[in-house]
Amino acid sequence: MAFQRAAHPAATRAYRDTEDEHPTLPGNMQRDSFAALVERVAPRLGVGPAAAHAFLRLATMTRPSDWTSTDRTPFIYAEAGEVAKMLGLSQPRTRAITCELERAGLIERRTGANGSRSRAAGTGLYFGAAIARAAELMALDDQLTAERQQAIYMRGQRSTHKRHLARALDRLAEIAPRCPEAQAIRHEAETWPSAERLHGMDLTALAAHVDDADRLCRTALDLLEKREESSGGPLENKRPYIQDTTEESLVSCNGHVDMQSAGKPAQDKSHVVPPDGGPNCHENKDEAASGAFKSEFIARLGPQRLFGLASPEMQLYLSGRAEPEYLRFHDFVWAAERRVPELGISPDAWNAAREVMGEDSAMLSVLILDARKSEPGSAIFKPGGYLRGMTERYRRGELHLVRSLIGLSERRRAGHGS
Repeated sequence: MAFQRAAHPAATRAYRDTEDEHPTLPGNMQRDSFAALVERVAPRLGVGPAAAHAFLRLATMTRPSDWTSTDRTPFIYAEAGEVAKMLGLSQPRTRAITCELERAGLIERRTGANGSRSRAAGTGLYFGAAIARAAELMALDDQLTAERQQAIYMRGQRSTHKRHLARALDRLAEIAPRCPEAQAIRHEAETWPSAERLHGMDLTALAAHVDDADRLCRTALDLLEKREESSGGPLENKRPYIQDTTEESLVSCNGHVDMQSAGKPAQDKSHVVPPDGGPNCHENKDEAASGAFKSEFIARLGPQRLFGLASPEMQLYLSGRAEPEYLRFHDFVWAAERRVPELGISPDAWNAAREVMGEDSAMLSVLILDARKSEPGSAIFKPGGYLRGMTERYRRGELHLVRSLIGLSERRRAGHGS
């Protein structure tokens, strides 16, 4: 016996008497925008794509004003055969679709004793059931939007892990071409789902895979450090960097540090300022040389120093990865990618920053704006716009990131001293 989905309570709600209340769409919502919303959330209601699209088509056959009127409910009184013709479907298929929509609580079928429909008799397909659920469906739409955004961020994180892992494996192949551990890591990475398959994964499965990808990448980076150490090569966290002794320890090719409020918008040259110190400036060269799993900023300043300048929220993420002195570039990017959605920064803004600045500078930009937003009196109301402003200033050669770090460091010192 075939399984029958129970009808949604809204589908059996009585709207049959002329004295019934007529539900209306909330706020400024209109028929077409509501029908489009229903089509978006239909999968969560157990409604297939064909039935969801049919709902939209059926809704457009009603008067728009009926959806916002308190004295009538939108309905279609055409006979089933006429509705089938309008939808371009067979009568059995149309009947199956209307039953599917009724079970989901999106329409109510009212028919005469012989199955007829007519305006005079008050029979036909009525949409009051869906309208009565408008608030519920809007909340579901918001939830689905948030889940889609979360999935976009997680797919981006998987992309980061894959990119960093590939670079680490390439480096391992150079210094230890016959390393069995590296081969095992490479083979495991080859079993990862494709980028296309990620789109079909639910959030739970996607999150589990991203965690596995992060674990494998960190395993590869651990192995790389050991192999570099045994071969006498440089390690990211072991290379000499400027010690934290005076404020001059952060001085780059940029000159005077402006100590105005950190809450200024990104367009303010006094606060968001990147390397343009001339052809002999090491900062320019370091920006260009930054690799996919190495950071010139971390190499020069040290992970502890950068950790100390991060916001409390980012520090909490980083602390769960390693002690500050053992943090890697991968850890800072990982933490930045978690702060991006929490700050309300869109995936587009973050991706644009990475494409224009490179991953090193984009990570540092998020660290800086996040730290500034955490400062008392800060006025960064739209971090996404702030990051876009930083990206544009970088594009024009006007974003001095090290100077911004100096400002952060000086304000931290002044705060601790007060």
